[in-house]
Amino acid sequence: MQAHLLEHVNLQTADMATQNLAIDSSLLFGHGDVVYIQHNGGCYLLRRTRSGKLILTK
Repeated sequence: MQAHLLEHVNLQTADMATQNLAIDSSLLFGHGDVVYIQHNGGCYLLRRTRSGKLILTK
């Protein structure tokens, strides 16, 4: 699935000096409101609220 997502994600470099990337949240969420992110051995939950805000929890 990651390869499929990467084929369709148009990554835009927000800051060439530090290589920070901007990814549109609609690509992360697709048709749902939850994304699981693995980071440094932990699993995080990124949730989109009804009002459009983002909440990240461990």
